[in-house]
Amino acid sequence: MPVDINRLTEGWLELESDPGLFTLLLEDFGVKGVQVEEIYDLQKSLEGPVYGFIFLFRWIEERRSRRKVVEQDESFVKDEEIVNNIFFAQQVVPNSCATHALLSVLLNCPNIHLGTTLSRLKMHTSGMCPENKGWAIGNTPELACAHNSHAMPQAKRRQDKNTGVSTGRFTGEAFHFVSYVPINGRLFELDGLKPYPMDHGPWKEHEEWTEQFRRVITDRLGMATGEQLQDIRFNLMAVVPDRRLAISHKLTMLKTNRQIVLEALQQLMKLSHQDGNVEKNSHKEIDPDKEKQYEKRNKTEDENGLPKTEIEESPTIPTINVERNNDSAVVMDESVSGIASGKTEST
Repeated sequence: MPVDINRLTEGWLELESDPGLFTLLLEDFGVKGVQVEEIYDLQKSLEGPVYGFIFLFRWIEERRSRRKVVEQDESFVKDEEIVNNIFFAQQVVPNSCATHALLSVLLNCPNIHLGTTLSRLKMHTSGMCPENKGWAIGNTPELACAHNSHAMPQAKRRQDKNTGVSTGRFTGEAFHFVSYVPINGRLFELDGLKPYPMDHGPWKEHEEWTEQFRRVITDRLGMATGEQLQDIRFNLMAVVPDRRLAISHKLTMLKTNRQIVLEALQQLMKLSHQDGNVEKNSHKEIDPDKEKQYEKRNKTEDENGLPKTEIEESPTIPTINVERNNDSAVVMDESVSGIASGKTEST
């Protein structure tokens, strides 16, 4: 069925700045293993890797006009080869900045499971200029359908094609999404309403790229919350690996370790039971009479200081019979008379 291009480009609806909604949108795009979470404290260190940041701020024409003078000094990257080799798309479709911000992070990060739709888009737009990449996003039915499926029923369509920013649902105020992504060792700011990407330079040695982002966004927040404007309505989200996968992996490891411990305990219980049976059987094999003999023998050894076998094998000491006759003469047995007198009889 042919696709109505005008309906696609003019029918995008505004999305809320909600990390849960953005995570669901990623899943509808076909992305796996990625989620979006909100950042509440810039000073708090982030757990695990970060693919990119998405910054939402209120769009004010007065501020935009004032910054036009400053933009001449901003670090725009105008080299076509560099610009066309990164995924930077100009926003040509109103209310599509939320999807633009997500794609600016996802399509510039390696090792992300993009799914069929985004992989095809990345390959198709490779080497294109930013404007054509913007039209490619706006004219992809899968992206438009997924985007609008998460819009609030009360979302108002903004027909002003000159700005292309999102409109507040109830106030009519405009808000805009900008992405911050590390590319080739440098921090880039990708804003679809600007003609070129901005290069915020490399981060310091031995530090994460998020530290460079913290410095840049702190300056940006100082500008957004200036005393003259008194505007503190902004939101910061991080695109990170899906925490559910990490938790699921930890749970699997805990279950595996638990099973290993249980099997080891069963083996120990089995060995302990076998040792108990061996000891019990060894007591049963001893004859009670023999046990008494062993005890008697041990007692004899303790009293004489010699093993019983040595006592039994020692030579018999001859007995001496002494008799007294009437003449008080001592008569000794002939068998020991020689010994008593110290004489031996030679043969």
